[in-house]
Amino acid sequence: MNTDTDSLVTFLIAFGVPVSMMIRAYFKMNETDQRSVKSDFTSRNFLLSIGSVALGNFLIEFSDTFSTPTLRLVGFVLLVIGAIGSGIITWKSSKVRSLLIVALFSVLIYFQLS
Repeated sequence: MNTDTDSLVTFLIAFGVPVSMMIRAYFKMNETDQRSVKSDFTSRNFLLSIGSVALGNFLIEFSDTFSTPTLRLVGFVLLVIGAIGSGIITWKSSKVRSLLIVALFSVLIYFQLS
């Protein structure tokens, strides 16, 4: 594994700061709010949309930082699943928004590939 120091610092700032802030906020919540967060984060809609996008983006950036191409492929698959899931979930409420989401994810995937 070959690691670039600049990309490692960027990776730690981009993912370390938000994750640490979310963990801190979670532990400040009362028990009912913590249960609500757990149920929201384990719901099917979350896992098929935002969860897949976030995990896919994390894996892509992780693979770029540590030069592991297999994780990059897994990240792209999760990113595509998240884009499709977000489009389907949003389609129920707004057709125009769902098409916009799919278009934006297509641009995101294009820039990640290039």
